[in-house]
Amino acid sequence: MDDQVDVDTDYDGDCDAAGGKISTNPIFAVGRYTVGKVQVDYRGYVRFPNALLPLGTVTQVQLRLGVNVAGGAGHLADVHAYDTNGQTDPALDPGATAYVRCASGNLYADDLTELRAAGLYWIPLGGTVCADLMAARDAGRPFSLGFEEEGGNDSAAFVYALEYGSNWAVLRITYTPPPAVGPTWWTPHAAI
Repeated sequence: MDDQVDVDTDYDGDCDAAGGKISTNPIFAVGRYTVGKVQVDYRGYVRFPNALLPLGTVTQVQLRLGVNVAGGAGHLADVHAYDTNGQTDPALDPGATAYVRCASGNLYADDLTELRAAGLYWIPLGGTVCADLMAARDAGRPFSLGFEEEGGNDSAAFVYALEYGSNWAVLRITYTPPPAVGPTWWTPHAAI
């Protein structure tokens, strides 16, 4: 029988191609936002701590995102592994590097429309997410995701971050626990 565990993000934020990066706002942006007279394309990232990733075989992963402010009517969000396979820690990257790595990893969800409306959403992740998450766990690395608005040409959605105090990103991991192992000298009793 499969078990489930919810793992809260422990680091999140947004970045832009010019090198801007911030992880202390109560929300992070995914998509285009106008700053003064300049349009800036923002991408987001979230990290999940290794110590909370379950042992066993991961069979399904869902991502909870809370949208504070809806993106534009044509907003299409993609969820990627951060960097190649999610094992790179976004906290260690400067903004321009983080911007590239938010959209360069394995694709887990394509053309999501959920960020077009405010609310809490559970998003099923596909592709190689189960294998990538287990590989990060086994390597002792955190597991990180990146978000981009496809094309970077639609108004940004603003997603709840840790600093908001609630509704931050959560991974719901469904997994088959490893078999229980007792001492080698112990023999279970026969059923009576």
